[in-house]
This record gives sequence, C-alpha cells and structure tokens, in this order.
Amino acid sequence: MRRWRGTWLAGSSALVLAVGVGAAGGAAAAPGTGVPTSGPAVIFWPQGSSHAAPSAPSASQYNNLIFHGGAVEHHPRVYITYWGSEWKNGFRTGPNNAYSNKTAMNYVNSFFGAVGGSRWNGTQTQYCDNVAPGSTSCAGQPLAQYIANSNQVLGGVWVDPTPAPATIATTGLAENLTDDPIATEAVKAEQHFGYDIDATYFVFTPPGHTATAYGSVYCAYHSEVTNIGGHGIRYAFMPYTPEQGAGCGGNSVNTKNDAFGHGYLDSYSLAGGHEYAEAVTDPDSFPTQDGWNDYQTSENGDKCAYFHAADITLGRQYFAVQPMWSNEANGGAGGCAMARGTGPAPVPSTVP
Repeated sequence: MRRWRGTWLAGSSALVLAVGVGAAGGAAAAPGTGVPTSGPAVIFWPQGSSHAAPSAPSASQYNNLIFHGGAVEHHPRVYITYWGSEWKNGFRTGPNNAYSNKTAMNYVNSFFGAVGGSRWNGTQTQYCDNVAPGSTSCAGQPLAQYIANSNQVLGGVWVDPTPAPATIATTGLAENLTDDPIATEAVKAEQHFGYDIDATYFVFTPPGHTATAYGSVYCAYHSEVTNIGGHGIRYAFMPYTPEQGAGCGGNSVNTKNDAFGHGYLDSYSLAGGHEYAEAVTDPDSFPTQDGWNDYQTSENGDKCAYFHAADITLGRQYFAVQPMWSNEANGGAGGCAMARGTGPAPVPSTVP
C-alpha cells in the first residue's frame, strides 16, 4: 500500500501528526518506553481513484515484491476494536435499513474468525524475514523466518463505547500538528488486549462518522504507533466502508444483498482482508516500509486491488476477497493469486 505523506508523532499526552519522516531516527521500541511515534499511513485507494491504478511498467517488469530488511508478522493475530457508542447502543444502515450493528460485527468477526488456515491466508506464507535485503524469495535460505498460516487469527474483540468524534481529524494525512484519534484508539486497544508483536489492532468506526480524506483518498489504511528502539503497535483504520458503496468495493462481488451481509458488506472483507494481508507482510512504516513491497512501495494487496475479486468459503460462510500478489505464481514471474502455487495467475496489464 502506498504511503501517504504524513508522519504521526506521539508526545507524552497526545498523538500528533507531522508532515515528513525523520522527526526521530532509529528503530521502534516496545510500548511503554521512550517517546512513541506513529508512522505514515499506507492506504487502500477507493475504486476508480486516479491513484488506484497509476501508469506503471509493463507486467513483465518489476513485478515481484522485494524484501527490504525489516520484519514480518510471523504468527499473525487480529484484535478488533469497535469504537463508538453506536456499536453498543445500536444502529441500522443500508437498503431499507436492513443492516444493524450486530450484523456488521458478526460479518467482520466471522471473517477474521475463520480466515486462519485458509488457502487464501496461506498465500503470504511464502514471505519471511531474516533474509538478505533485496531478496524476492525465501526459498533455500536457511535462516529465513516465515509467516505462518495459523488456524486462529482473531485474538479478541472489544466494543469501546467511548463516543467517537463525528468528524475524525486524521489530518496528519495532509497537515501537521494535529491530534490523531485513530492512533490514540490503537494505543487504547493495545492496552486493553495486551501487546502482541505479531498483532494488527483494527479500529472500526460507526457509520456517519467522517474522517479526513476518507472516501476520496482512501477506504482504509494501516500504520503503526512506534517507540524509539524496538517494534511498535501495528494498527489498521476501518471506517464504515459499506456506506461508500461501490467506491470501496460494496456489491462488487455479490450483486444481491442478503441477511448475512453478502453484497452490502462485501467491502468489509475486501478492504479488511487487504489491510490485514499488507500489515502481515509489510507491518512497519516508520521510518520506511521495510517489509515486502515492490520498487515503488506497492504491497501485496495494492498490486491486485479491485482485480479478479471473488468469494471464498470460510467455515460456514463465504466472503468477498481480492487476490494477493504472489511472487511464486506464474513460475516465479508473479501474479495475483488466491492460494499458493507456482501455476498460472492473472496479472493486471499495469501493476500498481
């Protein structure tokens, strides 16, 4: 996912944002020590955005992801926070107000509760860390530490009834010295669940809450809140994407809506799966994206966004997801894959 030009800096009392990187150097520290810093947001563009599929080299060039010497999440976990009083008190949205807070939470919880161990989730197990920067494959590298396809990805769910702002000013995406409520909520989530170096802390906000650039520049994003000296708190921001309709993938796979949420809630598993997979393979963004991304910092989700999305069966339900970039596909030339393998996989005519 391409990074947005904003670096989130957290002081002792509030998280603030400052344009540019390099306000602090060095690696990130475990939470609780030093001065925490939040990295740039790396974002999932809306469908049809001029940023979603920029001009790029032909599909025969520069396809594959490159390891940049950082870290991956070896045993991925997702911790979900539903932030806002509406998640507790209830709401109804969508066509004929057919979808409640409980419907939305059940859809998300069911997806992350069942995605572990799936073939789709296994696509990322080809990637690792502890190999030479510049590597495009971990195969045959004896010290490689791979991403696992654990059966249990969902680590916990929390409804935080603290009211979320009507307008969430994540203006660090474009401006400086502004408190960032999403990064602050991610810190609260880490404090609630406990710190997990392999975790992505997802923050879901209710419908009707606007956020800076949401819907026009991004559908969702992932980032990290870090401290100098070690690894940080990796998190993802998930606004109520169903309200964006087709712009964020709603009904893009399932054209008909049903009671479970297929169709109307497609964007939750599309955008949520996108953010999850990218955070696993390229979790750190401060001071640079140093996991797996290509020559122009596109991550595994970016290269296949809104391309050949389809339903996959997880447990007793099915969910709309996009393929993820696999370096192994097409005999090592790379492609957009729903599972691991060296066989054929579709490739966009331009590869963002």
